[in-house]
Amino acid sequence: MNSWKTIDLAKQYGNGRLILFSVFTILMSFVLIYTILSFFTSHIVLYDDQTMVFFSLFLLLYPVHKLLHYLPLRLLCKKVKTSWSLKWNLILTCKVNVNHPIRKHLYLLTLVLPFFIMSVILIGCALSFPHYIHYFTILLSLHTGLCVSDFIYIKNLVGSPGHSYIEEHREGYDILIQK
Repeated sequence: MNSWKTIDLAKQYGNGRLILFSVFTILMSFVLIYTILSFFTSHIVLYDDQTMVFFSLFLLLYPVHKLLHYLPLRLLCKKVKTSWSLKWNLILTCKVNVNHPIRKHLYLLTLVLPFFIMSVILIGCALSFPHYIHYFTILLSLHTGLCVSDFIYIKNLVGSPGHSYIEEHREGYDILIQK
């Protein structure tokens, strides 16, 4: 297999620009989502008595995001290595390594699954518990900001050849095509 393209977000965009994209996405998604959801729940009084539950969900946001990346790989690919660790003794982090190239379509599913599942769950919770719509909107916006790098990878993968493979390495990902 030959390398068609290498994707290295840190080199291509820079870490500062990626953080800026994420923060901008968080802010814009909060304004947009809260405006739309508050239209449906305009006569509801908002409660702020579940702050500890909110912070617990906030701390679980990243691990659940990574777990949703891991599940399709584990179910469909089998040769996946994971390592879990605590960052700052507070946030559970997961590093997922695939030891061999995987198909482009499986990798796209792996990238898009956390966004869709978490969006459906958080919007469903916001509509089911309208008194706490602000908490769920903040969580959804933060999760959308987490997904920025996934969106950039998706943008790069969509334009690649249909039967390509993706190989992970330290600096990013290679899109491989069979010759």
